[in-house]
Amino acid sequence: MSGVAKNVVQAGHIGNLSFHNNDIGSLELDIPALDTPESLLSFANTTVEFVGRTVELEELTAFLAADRPFLWWAWTGPAGIGKSRIAVELCRFAADNGWHAGFLREADQSSLGKAAAERPSLVVVDYAAQRSQWLSDALSTLSRRSHSAPMRLLILERNAVGEWWSAATRMNRMEESCRVSAVMHAEPRRVSGIARDEARSLARRTAAEWGVGDLTKARVEDIVDQAEKMDPSLRPLFVQIAALDQFNPDDSHSGRDTALRRLIARKAAWLDGRAASSETAALGHNLRFLATCAGGFTIHAYDALHPLPDRVKDLLPGASQYLGPSTTSSDFVDGIRPDIMGELYVLDYLDRAATGVLSVPRLLAYAAQVRPDAYRGFVERTVTDHPFHPRLLSLLDAVENDESPLAGLELALVVMPLLERSDNPVVQWTFDKMRTAIQEGRIEPTCRTVAAVRFKFANLVWKEGDAQRAKTLYSNALADCDTAWTEYAAILNNRGIVNHHLSDLDSAAADFTCVIDHETVLAEARACSLNNRADIFDERNEFASAIADRSAVLDLVGTTYNRRFIALARRARALRRQGRLALAYADIDSILDTSDITVKQKLNALLLRAEWAGEDGDHERAQTDLETVEKSHTNFEEVERRVRELRSKGP
Repeated sequence: MSGVAKNVVQAGHIGNLSFHNNDIGSLELDIPALDTPESLLSFANTTVEFVGRTVELEELTAFLAADRPFLWWAWTGPAGIGKSRIAVELCRFAADNGWHAGFLREADQSSLGKAAAERPSLVVVDYAAQRSQWLSDALSTLSRRSHSAPMRLLILERNAVGEWWSAATRMNRMEESCRVSAVMHAEPRRVSGIARDEARSLARRTAAEWGVGDLTKARVEDIVDQAEKMDPSLRPLFVQIAALDQFNPDDSHSGRDTALRRLIARKAAWLDGRAASSETAALGHNLRFLATCAGGFTIHAYDALHPLPDRVKDLLPGASQYLGPSTTSSDFVDGIRPDIMGELYVLDYLDRAATGVLSVPRLLAYAAQVRPDAYRGFVERTVTDHPFHPRLLSLLDAVENDESPLAGLELALVVMPLLERSDNPVVQWTFDKMRTAIQEGRIEPTCRTVAAVRFKFANLVWKEGDAQRAKTLYSNALADCDTAWTEYAAILNNRGIVNHHLSDLDSAAADFTCVIDHETVLAEARACSLNNRADIFDERNEFASAIADRSAVLDLVGTTYNRRFIALARRARALRRQGRLALAYADIDSILDTSDITVKQKLNALLLRAEWAGEDGDHERAQTDLETVEKSHTNFEEVERRVRELRSKGP
């Protein structure tokens, strides 16, 4: 695939593509494409010419071209950053170069692990958090299988953290986790916003598709300024929203949510204008609401819900029901997109319902029942994008019923790590629910759920930087935490980290030692504490003790690649400080030879070896290693900066 980077940058210019459908064994893959004015903000709208992303596409084409039969890679970033559009452009390029490529259909997701590619294949999995269990099974199966043709799995999600990431990477099954990690192309790639010049270009192109093709430079700058106020990182979606909002007759210099609400109102007006009556319009709005918080339906999936249960059948239309001229239920089963707009639409819809204008709590509960994984994913995204909306708590209440009275509390535990502040109303709601459950005898005051709530709250406080308060909260959480629970080691580890931050090294070491000496603690938790205690020994220049702890990590069975990389890299530094150069270089070689240590980590190790080689007078080796690091597309930013510094100095 020589010259592939140059070609892929032009992928956005490949003629008008309406639809690709590719088969990989029994899988059907779609490259979505929309060209209507109403879909301008959709990632699938290819009438707005693709802007920028040269570096990202070069990295992804290198991913395709890598000399491995099967590889997967996670790309992450907030709503509207452009992950899905980048994936569409990659799929279009790959398809034009003979690959089977496209987004995996929900109906085919359970078959992914059985797929047998007969020619190069690229599968994109979007909304991975709500599809984590089958994705985990597929990754485990595909990592074991021999492949007759290259197969690539590109996974898209907001963040590579939390329960979905642990499930997908088999964190609880260390042997399988090592195998899955070994076929991960690189660490999850965080997508950033676009440059201001690219934002200008995107604003012009969006306006042109809206029918305004002659914007002055001042108007363009105004649009980009407004987008930057909505989102300082200049996510492409907000550039487009600002461009469309400029043509609003009211004050266009508004905030993010005001601009989103204007666009939502346009969609509502379109529906109202086409509905045969106010009654059919209400059915359409209700279906759009249900579909949005359930992750969207195909018309066949919606049809399969019929006959609808009594509690919602009066609120929703039939699958093929006529709602107005040229308008049927199929026009609304996708819900409101893009996500951040759909989330606000649902929350505001609930807000209106609270005033008695609409009655939708039954619909919300129904969405949580029929599509629990998709609904949970929707709630996680909504908490991230609209953390202080007054109706956010309604999303948690909706999952509770007589059969699952603690479901709301369990969902709150999932979303708590996503909150930015410890004073978020979700936190107080969670503690209130926990106290009520204790009073009603549903849970014990010292049960694992209570420990988990306290632990996650302490983590939020620590994330805010209040170390002293976090330490107190961790200590309180420990007081009633059973030593057999995984939370016990996690709380001790985190309190030790806080103590280290507070320069209380003795207390930190004591916390880490408590985990290390615990008989039943998981290997991963023990490895964390061993590495953390070794850091303290390094600070005290007690290198023999530090090396012993790092070696203990490497002797453990069932630790992740991150723990082993840290142990090898930092043991190498300690050995060098002891003057044991051959052993230090041997640890670097071990990093390079370990299959499941990631490419970025290996490049980090190569950079370290280059620095040492330069210090030791082996300038030829140093320059060779630096050249290897410099040519890679998958470096840590700090590694790239350090390479430039070293190269500028020369031998």
